[in-house]
Amino acid sequence: MLFRLAPRPLPLPRSTPFSSVPIRRASTETKQPSETAKFYKQFSRPVAKVLLLAVLTYQVAYWGWVKLETDEIRAETDGTIARLEAKVAEYEKKIGKPATS
Repeated sequence: MLFRLAPRPLPLPRSTPFSSVPIRRASTETKQPSETAKFYKQFSRPVAKVLLLAVLTYQVAYWGWVKLETDEIRAETDGTIARLEAKVAEYEKKIGKPATS
């Protein structure tokens, strides 16, 4: 026989939810930003521009390289096709059959 356990009530926190939030007080002193924050504020935009231009330059160079590569492959393929068609025409001429193209 299985016994059912009664659900236990969840323990409630002893403090209220707002008691852990610190009270903000207006201060006349302004906190100076850290050296790291100053560095990133000063150099983040130029570094981002350089990285963006580097990626753009790489993409343009890559596109140009791929374009030249495909043009070379196409020229080689066209040359191979022309040579093979010439051989077919030569063989057809030898056996006396008219060319189909």
